[in-house]
Amino acid sequence: MGAALTFDLARADIRFCALHSDLDPRLFDTTSWPVVFAHFPELGEPDRVERLLSGVTRVLAQETPFVMVWIPPTHDHDDEPHADEKAATVWLKAHRARLNAHCRGYLYLVRDEKLAAELDGRIRTVARMYAFPLRLVPSREAALAAAAPLLRSAPSA
Repeated sequence: MGAALTFDLARADIRFCALHSDLDPRLFDTTSWPVVFAHFPELGEPDRVERLLSGVTRVLAQETPFVMVWIPPTHDHDDEPHADEKAATVWLKAHRARLNAHCRGYLYLVRDEKLAAELDGRIRTVARMYAFPLRLVPSREAALAAAAPLLRSAPSA
């Protein structure tokens, strides 16, 4: 049994190294793995939605529990181009089962009170699409603290 555990841990470590090197460092920070900090790209950034969704797909490929901490862009969600919204919706439909199996929570790191109030309303609207909690946090430290119990939780069905 010990050898199998060692093998699994070694494989997980190799997979994490591959994950870290495959992700766009401008969008993803995995230094606190299995907590992943993800910056929503700004409007006008090249291939922004493709880079973001590709990165989340790579995180899902780890097939291990994680918490995603989203850092919102400076633009309003309502300014998102329709094509980008559609691409995200198509991605979510294709990956929802894996996302719900491995993600233990979405945390949104928001320091601005007005944006926090706005996002809180949106989170309540979209929360039914996910089998894990969605919460607002005011800082990186608060995100790490909130992620710990989520990572200990069993996946929701």
